Amino acid sequence: MLKTCFLYSAFFILPSALMLGIQTKQVQAISPNNNQFKASKINWDILTQASTISASRLEAKAQQLFEKGDFSGSIPLLEAAINNYANLGDDYGQIRALRNLGLVYLKLGEWQNSEVTLNRCLNLIQQISNNQKTAQLTASVLEVKGQLLLSIGQAEAALNTWKEASQIYKEIENYLGLIRSNINQAQALQALGLYSQAFKQLEITKENLQDQPDTIVKVKALQSLGDVLRGTGQVQASQKVLESSLAIAENLQAPEEIAIILISLGNTAILLENPEAANLFYQEAIEESPVAEIKIQAILNQLNLFVQQKKYFAATESVRNIDDLLNQLPISQLAIYARINLAKSLLSLQIIVLANSNNKPLYSTAKISDYLVTAVQQARNLGDTRAESYALGNLGKLYEHNQQLNEAKDLTEKALNLAQAINAADIVYQWKWQLGRILTAQENKEDAILAYSQAVETIRTLRSDIVAVSSELKFDFRDSVEPIYRELVDLLLQPSESGQKDIINQENLRKARKVIEALQLAKLDNFFRNACLDAQPVEIDRVDKNAAIFYTIVLGDRLAVILAIPEQPLVYYTTNISKLEVESTVQNLLDAMANPQKRIFLENYWEPAQKVYNWLINPIEKQLEANQIKTLVFVLEGNLRNIPLASLYDGEKYLAQKYNVAIAPSLELIDPQPLARKELEILSMGITESRQGFPPLPNVRKELEDIQNQTSSEILLNESFTENKANTEIANTTYQVIHIATHGEFSSNAEDTFILTWDEKIDVEELRNMIKSGIQQTRPIELLVLSACRTAAGDNRATLGLAGIAVRAGARSTIASLWYVSDEATAALMKNLYQELTNPEITKAEALSRAQQQLLKDAQTGIINPEFEHPYFWSTFILVGNWL
Repeated sequence: MLKTCFLYSAFFILPSALMLGIQTKQVQAISPNNNQFKASKINWDILTQASTISASRLEAKAQQLFEKGDFSGSIPLLEAAINNYANLGDDYGQIRALRNLGLVYLKLGEWQNSEVTLNRCLNLIQQISNNQKTAQLTASVLEVKGQLLLSIGQAEAALNTWKEASQIYKEIENYLGLIRSNINQAQALQALGLYSQAFKQLEITKENLQDQPDTIVKVKALQSLGDVLRGTGQVQASQKVLESSLAIAENLQAPEEIAIILISLGNTAILLENPEAANLFYQEAIEESPVAEIKIQAILNQLNLFVQQKKYFAATESVRNIDDLLNQLPISQLAIYARINLAKSLLSLQIIVLANSNNKPLYSTAKISDYLVTAVQQARNLGDTRAESYALGNLGKLYEHNQQLNEAKDLTEKALNLAQAINAADIVYQWKWQLGRILTAQENKEDAILAYSQAVETIRTLRSDIVAVSSELKFDFRDSVEPIYRELVDLLLQPSESGQKDIINQENLRKARKVIEALQLAKLDNFFRNACLDAQPVEIDRVDKNAAIFYTIVLGDRLAVILAIPEQPLVYYTTNISKLEVESTVQNLLDAMANPQKRIFLENYWEPAQKVYNWLINPIEKQLEANQIKTLVFVLEGNLRNIPLASLYDGEKYLAQKYNVAIAPSLELIDPQPLARKELEILSMGITESRQGFPPLPNVRKELEDIQNQTSSEILLNESFTENKANTEIANTTYQVIHIATHGEFSSNAEDTFILTWDEKIDVEELRNMIKSGIQQTRPIELLVLSACRTAAGDNRATLGLAGIAVRAGARSTIASLWYVSDEATAALMKNLYQELTNPEITKAEALSRAQQQLLKDAQTGIINPEFEHPYFWSTFILVGNWL
């Protein structure tokens, strides 16, 4: 999907637009006869007559160039207008033109020039009388300044600036300006990780829009709000707002706006996993738009969709429709990016065709190269350094694909230098990654590792941008971010000498371990859509001398494991196995686990469970024994995260019968404090009855009563278990353990991860706020137990949701289930667990392990239902986080 602008972008203001508070149209119809020579000649003629042409006309011409994407071309016109206004003593005109010039510099990525120009505006404003016109100008300057501050990473300053603009707009009753500033505030709040506040801001904005009359400006505001909602992951809400915008646009008979909204609806439909609807929206935009630029955007989005779906013939038909339209466009930023995006889609299409058939691609490498070379030349003509870097980098990628490595390296380095010159970190990391791949192909391992490491470091500095802000990026994460970490680990874990596959020096092992930790943090940032995690390196020796940490990573041709044992060098070992075989083995294990019939279990479960055991545990079991290791802590990735590791099988015993087992989303997120072993104070909450379409859980009452009989426990059951009542209870009492026995679901999407209460569903952030609500809760919850929850069906990354709840809830440890089992088995397991937790001599991991062993033993001896012998019943619960 081609991304729409996430910010509600500032626009040019002219005297009439300023007085009326009306936004000019963003896209103008293009005459096929326009060309760069004519545009340049007109600009030269205007400048030579600048002293006799009114400043307002110069501004109007600058605006035309701005809207066509010729930002550099508008600069001399605005400078001439500023001089004219100064000579006339027109302070308002001078401020307005300076403000527009600051916006142009912002679009070009010239942050310093933009800042200096906007500060000139604000200084001039202080020198003139304060009235409504001055206030309007001040707010419009602050809008642009807020965008500048956010662009250079100062999100908090941007938020405060937009708040100031909002206050001015409110005082002068410019409600459309107020709406723009509110939408931008939501963006700043996202960048700061304040997701709940951003959502509330958008809800207020939506309500304010309902009170406005139906105008083109309202249409644009709603369309922008719909894009923001999609960007923050609220795709259902995005669809509704965009549909409202479309209805008004159709009523106003505004074809350009209709087409733009249809494209936004198509983008939203993709995130709703409805590609058929997306295609229809794009096609309608193509057919209805009277403007070449909008048609091209719709065709490019449709082409990108076809490429993703590997629809070769539909994609080639889309390509045929683009060339004529591209030739109608003058040189502009839009035309440059249209060519770049077309080239990217054609390269992807070429890769698909060559991989799946012997057909000759519709477009040759030379033709794709022509699009990018033209884009480079046009970007240089416009002085758009960012676009030039982007075009050069993609040209380098084309050469990389065709194994012309020297040329690819040269182009990539040029693109990188341009991006670094304008501090465009969001593309710097891409070219660093590309350079790393090229150097790897040239067998320059040392420089490749350096390039990859710099790419990872750049991503770290962009946590609130690349990994967090937009949920659209969430869907690209596995393709555009995650591989960088994997490929760097792969390089670090390659032996210096052939034939020595498991001999890696300690420095590289430490670096690889650090990169794996960084990958886990990036995944969780991506899950939350904000960089909310404060991570600090923790030495295992300081945490637990009887625990070993397993870092696993599935590489292209092997499963690699780095083992950290206290006071010992890092251990590295591998199994030569493809990613496909890892995934199929894990799936076989889970399929057998899902059917707890003993005969099928004996035939189908032990084999894959033993195979995974041999991958992870068997190669180093003697070292574990020699170092008296009691607890195994796993930092997992890929499908291995979905396995209940306690049920791995060595041919005679399960892993839970030999070791305590825990999961760490990242060791850097572990708060290394043991459970305070005074009398446990527990808040137990649950639902026994059917609510909101979920089935009843009749054994929950017994589960909570058993906990109360063993510990000091308060119970909120059924109608007593609401978010408000839970908040009240937590506010008045300090609890070490919170136990929630209710339906819930863990998903790879934060929005679909929830806990069921009596009257509603609460998400990850609401759960965190609930747990943090107590004024007496001055220290973290020691343990959060989630009973009767499960991972989302069909979501192979759903354990991200489990890890997300474990981290975001603010509890040191979380015990939760990978899938839902009978509440009878859960009640029995929980009774065992709390009996063990009262023992001050054991850790939480050991308490869970003993509880599982007891359930297994009771089932084998017939004390409880013999079916519970199957790991399906006793291994579903895992401990995430602090295991002490």
